[in-house]
Amino acid sequence: MPTLIKDLISAKSVVCHFQPVVSVKKRAVVGLEALARGLDGPTNRYLPELMFSWAEDARVAEDLDDLCRVSALEAFAALPNRTSMALFLNIDATRLSRGQFSATAIRKSVEEAGLQPQDVVLEFSDLDFARSPGLRALIDACQTFGFCVALDDLDCGPACMRRLADLKPNVVKVDNHVVLALCNDPVSRALFQALTSLARRQGALTVAEGVENEEDGLLALELGADLLQGFHFGRPSAAERMALPAARAAVERSAMRVKAMVAGRTQVRQRENERHLLLLEKIRKALHGVEASLFARTLDQFVDPVASLECLYVMDARGTQCTPTVVWKYQRESQRSRLFIPAAAGADHSLKDYYLGLTLGTQDPYISDPYVSLATGNLCRTLTTRFDDSSGKGFILCMDTRST
Repeated sequence: MPTLIKDLISAKSVVCHFQPVVSVKKRAVVGLEALARGLDGPTNRYLPELMFSWAEDARVAEDLDDLCRVSALEAFAALPNRTSMALFLNIDATRLSRGQFSATAIRKSVEEAGLQPQDVVLEFSDLDFARSPGLRALIDACQTFGFCVALDDLDCGPACMRRLADLKPNVVKVDNHVVLALCNDPVSRALFQALTSLARRQGALTVAEGVENEEDGLLALELGADLLQGFHFGRPSAAERMALPAARAAVERSAMRVKAMVAGRTQVRQRENERHLLLLEKIRKALHGVEASLFARTLDQFVDPVASLECLYVMDARGTQCTPTVVWKYQRESQRSRLFIPAAAGADHSLKDYYLGLTLGTQDPYISDPYVSLATGNLCRTLTTRFDDSSGKGFILCMDTRST
């Protein structure tokens, strides 16, 4: 369609549609992504993928890209009450290799529309990285001017992780195919969580794209996403038809769900901690004042009756285990591998966080974060507390409990 696309460009028959980018934690629409649509008469609308395919064939892709960018900037600048939102603007990084683009040119077009760099998030596709050797320098220059920079279309694979580390964007946008797979694919969940963790360490926000329902959004938030975008919060629409109140209402519903979920998990964890702390104190009292030679016999009385209690042992003040590890009977019967063997008397625990947290900190008792137990292979938490034997010598009680 070379003639059609040239006519569209000549007539400037491109309109900008916007899609909300939301923050559930802020309970707000924080941005709008600009998406171009070609106009042909009162009903025909052409998506950007199709228009740019035609433009490539007609050798006018640069003209179309300029027209779409200017249209987006002018449409956003004309929006009422836009000051609380940022414009997410797609940039064709492949033009770098042809010497057709620079950070200065981007800033000039933004300022000519009556905007400032701080109003705009520049989106560079991860798919264009290999074809844009100057992308790192362009991103650095844009960030120096005050633009936020987003890396788009990330698939959570090793290559995109490396580019995230190398390019240091302010925002990363995870591809919608990854987000749609989160509910059914544990590998996608693990990769998504790894990417959000890396992004956070890099100081970047993560946007989960393609959120089509509330459950997808809540799961993405639980796995570390900061912002959400997708049909659930609004389809791309022209400025005059944007349903921002509906988007904000969807955000508010999600916020209430998040609050209820966090409160529920907190209550469950508090009840679990209280139950385990009471048990820890009961065992501590049973050990306190007893001869050290009787520690193991005392521990045997507690481990089997409590299903959530995996194992017990005692170590001295230096972190050396001085009793056998007493393991829950069903765990003994289903021991899975020699990789997971309960530690014997004499084992050194002095570098374990549950020893250091108790001895170097002020918390007694101390509760560790969840970790995979080398005694059982299960996810567990270790609770530690001090006590004295019959001679007044100090020891430390260790109690492993199953964690969910």
